[in-house]
Amino acid sequence: MKVILTESQYTRLIESDWDREKLYDREKVVEALRKGPKYIREYIKKLPHIPMENEKGEVKIATRIPQTIHEYLFGNF
Repeated sequence: MKVILTESQYTRLIESDWDREKLYDREKVVEALRKGPKYIREYIKKLPHIPMENEKGEVKIATRIPQTIHEYLFGNF
């Protein structure tokens, strides 16, 4: 059986891997979740606050996200 994929589908398939240890900018995640339905907004309170230092030495707050949130944010929801 052959499956034909477009380039955008192939890119999405490769980049859609969820990594439970990956850190995301908490402000951007919270901003995106505020626009979602109520059951998605409930995850905002559960996201951890993880201090992270960038290349410039600035401390930002990062977070890890569950797979449900990853699916919602990156289009496989």
